Amino acid sequence: MASTENVDTGPRKFGTFAGVFVPNVLTILGVIMFLRTGWVVGQAGLTNALIILGIANLITFLTTLSLSAIATNTKVGGGGAYYLISRSLGLEVGGSIGVPLFLAQAISAAFYVIGFTESILAFFPGADPRFIAAGVLTVLFFITWVGSDIAIKAQNLILILLGLALLSFFAGWEPVNNLTDNLAPAHQPEIGFWIIFAIFFPAVTGIMSGASMSGDLKDPSRSIPRGTLAAVVITTLIYAAQMFWLAKHADRETLLTNNLVMNELSVFSPLIYVGLWAATISSALASLLAAPRTLQALSRDGVLPRFLGRRNGKKSEPRIALIFSFLLAQICIFLGDLNLIAPIISMFFLVTYGMVNLVAGMERWVFNPSYRPSFKVPWILSLLGALGCVFVMFVINALATVIAIALVGGLYAFLTTRRYQTAWGDTRSGFWFSLTRFSLLKFTHSHQHLRNWRPIILVLSGNPKVRTRLVQFAHWMESKRGFLFLAQILTGNWESNLQRKPAALESMNEFIEENHLAAEAQVVLSQTFDEGVSTLLQASGVGPLKPNTVIVGWSEDVIKQGLFRRTIRRILELKRNLVLFIEAEKEPHELNKTIDVWWRAKLNGTLMLTLAHLMHSNPHWKNHTVRLLLIIKNKSGIEEATANITQHLKDARISGSAKVIVSEESPLEVIKKESSHAEVTFIGINLQTLTDDENPLKEYEDFAYSFKGNVFLTKSWQDLELH
Repeated sequence: MASTENVDTGPRKFGTFAGVFVPNVLTILGVIMFLRTGWVVGQAGLTNALIILGIANLITFLTTLSLSAIATNTKVGGGGAYYLISRSLGLEVGGSIGVPLFLAQAISAAFYVIGFTESILAFFPGADPRFIAAGVLTVLFFITWVGSDIAIKAQNLILILLGLALLSFFAGWEPVNNLTDNLAPAHQPEIGFWIIFAIFFPAVTGIMSGASMSGDLKDPSRSIPRGTLAAVVITTLIYAAQMFWLAKHADRETLLTNNLVMNELSVFSPLIYVGLWAATISSALASLLAAPRTLQALSRDGVLPRFLGRRNGKKSEPRIALIFSFLLAQICIFLGDLNLIAPIISMFFLVTYGMVNLVAGMERWVFNPSYRPSFKVPWILSLLGALGCVFVMFVINALATVIAIALVGGLYAFLTTRRYQTAWGDTRSGFWFSLTRFSLLKFTHSHQHLRNWRPIILVLSGNPKVRTRLVQFAHWMESKRGFLFLAQILTGNWESNLQRKPAALESMNEFIEENHLAAEAQVVLSQTFDEGVSTLLQASGVGPLKPNTVIVGWSEDVIKQGLFRRTIRRILELKRNLVLFIEAEKEPHELNKTIDVWWRAKLNGTLMLTLAHLMHSNPHWKNHTVRLLLIIKNKSGIEEATANITQHLKDARISGSAKVIVSEESPLEVIKKESSHAEVTFIGINLQTLTDDENPLKEYEDFAYSFKGNVFLTKSWQDLELH
């Protein structure tokens, strides 16, 4: 599935103050500040309450730093945190985070509306709070339906009302007799430190409100860092002052039992209600603005159905996405209360925050030349932010954490099956480059011992779609322990082949992806085939990660026999292990389920036995028997010879059978009689002396066609250790 860059078609209207700072402040200074901070101080005590505030804001502060770094490194489109994550780690990761982020934003709208409803129940005794909340949410839905500019402009007035409410609260002066009475914890046994933290944490999750409006900001790369950092610093100071003021002016019982304790301490109590209503309504509005825009970005990238991202109306608002956000929030209103919803929101936001930190840390760590943020953050701070999010998730609710991670993992697994092709680069390639560079340098300087030999196989496949059996056997021999290079050599006219090369390479890469091969495609241009083979053997790979084995199909074209022999000679001159593949004449069900390895010399034998073992480790070959066979001329040597090859199998820790054959005939005749119907036969070949006019394969030409199964003629330059 293809995806193009997420291009905004709507107007960008808002600056730092109105577009980022105000939404963030109003969301942070919301329902928790008015209805739960007193309870937090009462349960945890002032000391632990400040610690909770410090931990929560440390996580959001580190996340803000990471968010600022990413936002100043790229042109920011619509979708906020989802946009930034998807453009750094790809649509698969971005989508797996974006969906939970949308859910958190939509649920937050219900959370703030429930908080508003809880504060007005005293005025409507006997009313069902769920229906009141549903009605309030419906009103907010119609406000956002009209347009985001009305909601944003209304927030300036709400900010003034909130400021007046805070002034009224701090102007109250009724200190308790002894401040030390409220310093220590006094929570119930079933309510621990981290439960209190989980209930308080949504208070600081408003840092994404401004970023979620990224598609409507005039200059998001400038506004997001400035507005978010300013909001975090100012609201942290306000919360700290509020906690101190509550501990100083209210007794423990009042803090624990009176959710509207701020109202009692205020010099003009109606302003507290006004501030609470203003804060909760504005927070709900901010969530109703953010959730549809995240959903819209997801749909426009093809992660979710595209009709969800349509813009409607004169102001191009995401109204279809708004309807879905509204319906989800309504469902939550009828399902839960504040204490039930708060930990759920915490979990979703923590997943998002952790990923934002991880993205920033990875971008900095991999040192992509394109990563040049104007707001620089050390990668260790971003990593600490990510680890802090994971830690807090587990201490809040381990089961919910596992479920959240499983949800993200499931979404990621699903999205990877859709094979997105994006129009932007992401940091994943930079991460793998850095890791590869580090590992390759370590590998290059490590001791290369034959005990650690791995099959790095160059397959002279040409177009692999017409030599699938050759490639399949190479894949079985690699067996996830090595690496394959699939090679095609274009010979003849340079100009015409130069035009053919991109299509040939693309076709090979498609074949590799479709067949899930651990392989790299290589297409080279050369005047002759054997010169192309020489180029491949000398240029393929990096450092010690070069082909050590070449697999080539047996040439049946008599005209090309001379060229084929020259190619074999080049491989041998460069001292690469040679495996000549002769494809079976019969279908597998007509052949014996054996993998025969003919032991003539240890040099070839250890490679053949290793390749047979690697094949046998694949599920396709599990029901086959590996047979190690040896030819001797005298019956008197059977016992000793059997013991020797049995020991070879034992040393190699390979499950198989050993067989000794006594015969005076030539070895090739014996091999034909014994293994002509084996599904696979490995035969060592002796190619030591090479001259210009020599045909090194002459004695095997007629012999090769006498087998009904697959044959591998093998020449090794290395005595692999079996122990």
